[in-house]
Amino acid sequence: MPLIQIRTNASLSNEQTNALLREATTITARELGKPESIMMATASAGAAMLFGGTDGPTALFEIEGIELSSGPANALCLALSDLAESHLQVPADRVFVKLTNVPRGNWAGNRKVY
Repeated sequence: MPLIQIRTNASLSNEQTNALLREATTITARELGKPESIMMATASAGAAMLFGGTDGPTALFEIEGIELSSGPANALCLALSDLAESHLQVPADRVFVKLTNVPRGNWAGNRKVY
């Protein structure tokens, strides 16, 4: 049940936002070894954000899920940084990726608790 939340100060059209979400979902599913059918993704483009005291292009990817392992974290971070560069023109040194494990029993969907 991974949830991908993307925040960036880049301005995106609806079409660009949907393309970003689709690719982020595909990347995250692949790197975490989870089916894409259980992924949810949101994006907030044009957000007021500072990184290092400047308002230059920046992005934050937050991924939450049950039993996320640290094994694929490096590959996922690299792939999402590449995505930020290609879709948002955000340099990799201005991208943060936050992975959060949600304990079993604290995630629910489709009328059941996982």
